[in-house]
Parts: sequence; structure tokens; C-alpha cells
Amino acid sequence: MQRRRFLQVSGAVLGAATLTPLVRVGAADGNPAKRHVTAVLDPALPVHPMLQYGAVAEPDKVIRVLVQKTSKGSDGKSIAQESGATHLEDFSSIACDHLEIKQKDVLKLGKHKDVLYVSPDGPVRQHAAAPGPIVSAANLATVYPTIVGATTVWNSTTTDTAATGKGITVAVLDTGANAVPEIATNLTSVNVNQLVTGATDGYGHGTHVVGVIKGRDSKGAYIGIAPNANVVSVKISDNTGAAQDADLIRGLLWVYANRATGGGIRVVNLSVSSGIAQSYKTSPVCLATELLWQSGIVVIVAAGNRGSATDATWYPPANDPYCITVGALDDNATTTYADDTLATFSSRGATQDGLQKPDIVAPGRKIYATLASPGCVLAQRFPDHLSADGAHIRLSGTSMAAPQVAGVVALLLEKYPGLTPNQVKYLLVSAARSYSGAGNGAKIVDINAAMVSAASARKSVPSANGGNVPAIGLIANANAAVAGTAYWDTAYWDTAYWDAYWDTAYWDAYWDLSANID
Repeated sequence: MQRRRFLQVSGAVLGAATLTPLVRVGAADGNPAKRHVTAVLDPALPVHPMLQYGAVAEPDKVIRVLVQKTSKGSDGKSIAQESGATHLEDFSSIACDHLEIKQKDVLKLGKHKDVLYVSPDGPVRQHAAAPGPIVSAANLATVYPTIVGATTVWNSTTTDTAATGKGITVAVLDTGANAVPEIATNLTSVNVNQLVTGATDGYGHGTHVVGVIKGRDSKGAYIGIAPNANVVSVKISDNTGAAQDADLIRGLLWVYANRATGGGIRVVNLSVSSGIAQSYKTSPVCLATELLWQSGIVVIVAAGNRGSATDATWYPPANDPYCITVGALDDNATTTYADDTLATFSSRGATQDGLQKPDIVAPGRKIYATLASPGCVLAQRFPDHLSADGAHIRLSGTSMAAPQVAGVVALLLEKYPGLTPNQVKYLLVSAARSYSGAGNGAKIVDINAAMVSAASARKSVPSANGGNVPAIGLIANANAAVAGTAYWDTAYWDTAYWDAYWDTAYWDAYWDLSANID
């Protein structure tokens, strides 16, 4: 998994190996009002294929990109000036800059001696959510805490396996969180989105996710997986749910800079992903994710809701080995495992780098948790999803499965705080429960079994990923590595793909699909 620098070709980076894009312009789908452009994409050029296509299809379109540099000392402002770009932001922790540039100049930017890789600043997608009884499960109206083993751990009479998440801080990067009573205790909120003020949740997704982690209503009917955990809500999106990769990176780097907050942030939940497919070896989002993993923070990521599509698992950071990627289980609203299946919408399969994802699954269909407010976007859009008490909403998606695993990790780290992220991943995956309706083999998370394994193993817990950690700040020539896959099929990066992912209507279409999967 080691990152490595680009190879030199003909005495200069890429040099004569770079191909000249070939262009064919004509009517698309028989409509003379539309252009159809064919471009020859160059796997040797350190520029994302969608940007290469865009440079030919719409050369004068001004876009924003994320540029990874050869070193933290490289001057991003000079790179921008020499490439005809405008410098917007410096993500110094990962030697990455945020630029605005005409698409025709992106190819020149990719040939700059101080540039390692150029990525789109694409849209981010939310994937919608001691002896004696410690937390009573007697009145639960939901089944997911029982399925993942949390109810057993809450009330364990064995000191080694009893936990409620107390003292563990989970950061949630999402649409914000409203301090409604059942999640307000030990909740801190910040905003890193530069287009909005305040850290409240006008959309409703982030509050729901926090509720899955630590919600606890007065009747004990809706209880999150780790009800006594601390949560830092990091608002990365605006109140329509929209965010860009730069917002997600800014949020991840905020967590890194403030990782000592609340006694130490130990877990990050990302019920989001980039909207642009990209190898984890070149993605700046994955680079920022790995920075957290290397610093001792367990990163939980929703797998996505693309089912078994060819590109279902191609989206950062869910395609990164240095995270725990969570798929969605359809539990059929029962606590028995006999009728469980992998939810049809849950992303699964091989990444463009040949890794199988997800790593684990948790319930993700018809999950009831905290409602941000009656006026939030999701409540207005799906009034039939509200609970009888009007304080909770039902959502489906891997967005709802991921925070269950984040809560599970909080339970585990309360008892065994010395575990590394790789050890946590090993324990959860190795102790997971098999079920007959599994998709790609990922099993159901079982915190009780993981606790038992940790108690018996103590200091000798093995590590996932062979115990390796990534080399932050270096980058692999992933373009060449995946050149033989469908990832470099020109037809994949065609005009329809480009338009879909940069069109403002994208968000409406996405939410209509993902937040109403029933």
C-alpha cells in the first residue's frame, strides 16, 4: 500500500509519453443542439480522466481542482500563476492546493514539475442514517442496536465487555447537527463550510446520523449504539446538503488539527463520499483520510448506494484500505439473522485498484433516528417517514449503517483505548457474523464478539492491512496501475457523465433516490 512518486519519462515528468487528445464533434443522440466529443485519454498524465475529457469537451469552462504537490514546500501560488490558474486555498498538511482554472489549462498544470496529481473538486454525496442494566433496552422501538450486539454490551455483567461509549469522542462530518434534547448532551458543533454561517442542520441528514450514534430519547424507545459517547459535529455542507471535495478535505484536516478535542477524537464517521470516481492512490480525499488513520483515528465510511454497478466501489474515501467501509444490511425489521440479506442498493464489489469493498455491514434499511426539526428538508420531502411521536425520521442507505459501526468502535475503544485503527479493523472484521444473504462476503458487525476477542487477545491483537500504515505525502502512479480496467474506458467519462456530476440538478436527483430507499 506504499505510495510512491511518479516515474520520470524521457528525462522529464511524462514528457513525450503524453498523448495529444483527439476530438470528434458532432450531434449527440441525434440532437444537433448537443455536442458529442471523443477524446483520447492519457493514463500517463497525472490528471484525473474526467478533467482530461473536460479539457477537450469544454476547454473554456472554469472549474475548481485539487492539486497534490511534490512536497509541502512547493509553492502553490507559483504553480497557479504559471498555469493560468487562481489560487484559492492551501491544504498544507497534505501538500495540496485548491485552484480555479480553465479546463484547457489543466493539461499544462499536470505537466508542471511540482505537481503530482490533479483531481476534480467534485461534489460530495451523503449516503442516506457494570453489573445490572446500564442502558435499558426494554422499550426499544428499533432493532438495529440488538442486531449489532450493542444491547448485550450495554448490559454486560462482565467488566471486560461492558460499555456505553463513555469518554470516547466521535467526529461526524456531515450536514451539521441540531442540539435537540436526545443528542444535546456531550455534543459540540463546528462549521467548516465557507458558504454558510452557523453549524445547525437545515437538511436533516447529519442530525439523524448523530442520533444513530448516540441518540437517547426520554422513553428509551430510540437509543443510539453508543449513547454516552461524545460527538463533535463538523458541518461540511450547506443547508441543501451540497458540498465539494474541498469542504470534505477541510473538515478532515480540521479533525486532524483538533484531534485532542474532548480528550481526543478517536473515531470519524463519514456518511458521505466524493461524487467523482478516483483511485485511492491519487485521491486527495483519501490522503486526508489516511492522515487521520495514521494519527490513531479510526475512520468509518459509508460504502455508497450504487448496488452492484461496475463503478459502485470506485468513490473515495470508501475505496481506501485505510478506513472501515460499511455496507447496508436489510434486516427485515427482525432481530433474527435468518432473514437478513445485503440491501439491494448497498455498493459492493472490486474497486478500481482491485480491493473488495465493503469491509463489513450493518443494518441500513428503514432506520429510525433523531429528526433535526419539523422544518428540515428531509422532513418536508418525506413526511410519511416521520415516526408517530414526530421526533424521529426513517431513512435508508449506507449513511445509516456507517454510524452504527462508528458507535460500535466507540464502545470498543472505551474498554480498550490502546487499540490502533488497524487493530480495530481486524477485530471487527474477524469477529463479524456470517449470514446467508451476504453479497460479496462482508459480514455483520458484532460488537459483543469483538469485545470478547479483544478481552482474550489483550495486547496481542493482530492488525488489518498487514500492520502497515500509508506513507503520507507520497503518491502512486495509479493512472498506469488501473489503465487496463473500465476506469480508463473513454465512454465512461463521456459528456453525460461530465454534465451529471457538475450540474446543479445533481443534488435533487441524488436525494430523491437515496433518501427514499424503502
